[in-house]
Amino acid sequence: MLKGLLLAAGAFCAFVPLHVTVFHLVAPQRRFGAMVRLHAALALALTAAYVATPPDVWVLPAGWAGAGWLIDVANGLLVHSLLFVGYSMFYFLVDRGFSARILIEIERVPDRALSPEGVARMYSLDQVVERRLDEMLDLGSLIKEGDRYRITPRGRREARLFASMKSFFRMGPGG
Repeated sequence: MLKGLLLAAGAFCAFVPLHVTVFHLVAPQRRFGAMVRLHAALALALTAAYVATPPDVWVLPAGWAGAGWLIDVANGLLVHSLLFVGYSMFYFLVDRGFSARILIEIERVPDRALSPEGVARMYSLDQVVERRLDEMLDLGSLIKEGDRYRITPRGRREARLFASMKSFFRMGPGG
């Protein structure tokens, strides 16, 4: 079971610098899609590495390499996927977090102070809405028809899921 964990750690340690390199060199339009493809490629590499390496991965004590191969591979892929999900949440928190953006904008002005109106001028609600709509178009949750957006079957499924989760956690309608 530890072999899968070691390979998952290795795959994730490869993911982070590869992600940064790809995003600096290519700057993909569909960033999450690029991240998912990179994650999937590394999951395949993890599986291939599992087959190609000995049970002890050259570092484990002999008694520690003894889980069934299917459980070991599944465990490694699960851990790799959970690391990816956590990393994605961190990445998009930094990318889309309102508070982070406001702090960055206040830090950039000469006296490092802004009124609420100054913050609103620098962080346009129209830009926020446009960016979110573009992301939902990219994900296939919406389609654009003229100047209007229509929800897709995928978007309806997502809306139902999110509505049920908001209801379950008693979150209310806000975003």
